Amino acid sequence: MPMRAVPANRYRPAPPDHGPGRWFRACVGVEEDVMDWSPSERAKYTGLGIIVLNTGCLAAFAMLTALSKIVSAPIYVLLPFALAWGWVIFSVDRWLISSTHGVRGANRVLVFLPRLLLAILIAFTIAEPLTLRIFQNTLDSTVATDRTSQLDAFQSKLQTCNPVSGLWDRSAACDGYHLSVADSPYAIQNELATARQQQANLQATLRPEEAQEQKLVSIAQGECAGTRGADMTGDAGDGPRCKADWAAARTYAQQTGLAAKQKQLQQLQAKIAGLVPKAGAAQGTYAARLHTAILQKVAEKRADQGKQIGIIDEWTALEQLSSQSSFVFFGHWLLVLVLIALDCLPVLAKLMNGSSTYDQFISEQKASDERVHSTDLRLREETATVDKEVEIYLAEMSKRDRMRNLDRSERVRNAQGESDGLDDVRELAARWLREAEAGSGMA
Repeated sequence: MPMRAVPANRYRPAPPDHGPGRWFRACVGVEEDVMDWSPSERAKYTGLGIIVLNTGCLAAFAMLTALSKIVSAPIYVLLPFALAWGWVIFSVDRWLISSTHGVRGANRVLVFLPRLLLAILIAFTIAEPLTLRIFQNTLDSTVATDRTSQLDAFQSKLQTCNPVSGLWDRSAACDGYHLSVADSPYAIQNELATARQQQANLQATLRPEEAQEQKLVSIAQGECAGTRGADMTGDAGDGPRCKADWAAARTYAQQTGLAAKQKQLQQLQAKIAGLVPKAGAAQGTYAARLHTAILQKVAEKRADQGKQIGIIDEWTALEQLSSQSSFVFFGHWLLVLVLIALDCLPVLAKLMNGSSTYDQFISEQKASDERVHSTDLRLREETATVDKEVEIYLAEMSKRDRMRNLDRSERVRNAQGESDGLDDVRELAARWLREAEAGSGMA
């Protein structure tokens, strides 16, 4: 009976698809020769490939955003690294999807679960930089405000720990905030304070002694003038009592060292009068230098802050805003979850679609491949076994031929009388040969 020709427009397998959808399906490892048997699912797997490709593009953009906040370099320098990261994520997603083709039955969820967890971990690396990018303006403003507050607090701390007196604040809170400024007025101010204290102490000692000396002088003057009163006779003239009173006043002044103390007090007053303008001038000069040093330190910190706002700064600002505002907190996490869902969409889409006809075909093809491989392996094993048995048989035959030839040549030599003393050995070998031939004949 003649065979019928297969029509050109056969129903299955469908003609191969050479359009752009083929390249998108290649992004998820679709075997086109199998897909030709279920062409109705081409659109679904084309969309799945587009999702995987979009995830790789998102990963590249997220990496470009993160690198731009970490490294100060032009975009064209960072772009190759971002594209490489996007390719890595694309490759992982492609493996996550292609490794589930043909998975069916109750173990489907167990197969997808570790892949979904891996997709979530990858999604976090993509979602967080994109979240910072979306909130960038607000976060940059928050970082700038925080840096201004930090500068104000830093300047206030420097002023507190470095007073214009030149005497540092030695408390633990001022560790690391001390400034070394030349010509501190502390020594002069300390000398001035010491002189004033000595002046006060000396004045306290002189005041009663001068009062007592003045009292004795008044009594002597009254006695000599003839004034009547306590401790005075009322007799005028330079009499014995007048002389005795003056002698008592001089003796008291000598005993108390009143003149030396008064001279010392005058010297202290002169010293204080000279130190006051010096201390004022030193404090003014030191205050100006201290102010310059503080401004210089603040400028250095401002210059350090003036560097590009990094990803750590933005993360800190986002955490701060989230702790201050529940709206920002929920908005941030809602955005993160949405981005994670988008990044996990390839695996989720494959899981939610269920087992497709293509999966069934792939599963059957895998089973067929296993059977073909098992059959081929048995065939190769049997073929190799037969080959080895033939080699063994040929080796035995060759051995027997050599033994026969040896036995014939030995007989000829014996007949000619040319024995070499190995007749017994050759006879034994010939006997073994005959026994082997007899054994094989019986078999």
